[in-house]
Amino acid sequence: MDPDDLNAERIVTVFGGTGFLGRRIVKRLLERGFTVRAASRHPARVGQVFSSTARPPEAVEADILDASSIGTAIAGSQAIVNAVSLYVEHGAQTFERVHVQAGAELAAASRADAVDRFVQISGIGSDPQSDSNYIRA
Repeated sequence: MDPDDLNAERIVTVFGGTGFLGRRIVKRLLERGFTVRAASRHPARVGQVFSSTARPPEAVEADILDASSIGTAIAGSQAIVNAVSLYVEHGAQTFERVHVQAGAELAAASRADAVDRFVQISGIGSDPQSDSNYIRA
């Protein structure tokens, strides 16, 4: 992804693109001239979150927990950013499933699709010795 090559379309897909961290990442990428896909389980939120943005991201429906929805979202991307986070466990949505397993599955799908760069980001620090399930995950 050569930032000096203005003729190349530089597509970055941000999973969790409407969340606390994701929306800030999307905004910065747009400001730097990237074509951005904001991947979200709720793509209608993309329009709401970025309504004041001069150049909005493309809204893409994708659920990091549903492998069948990931392929379309990452197709043609030069970079993937995983900013998905879970703050409270409920049902099958556990910290381990969302933060660890789903992140690994997204990375593997990105590798299989020959994506140049994969960025895993989190708003938390990880500590396997923490009393909190969230921080341990």
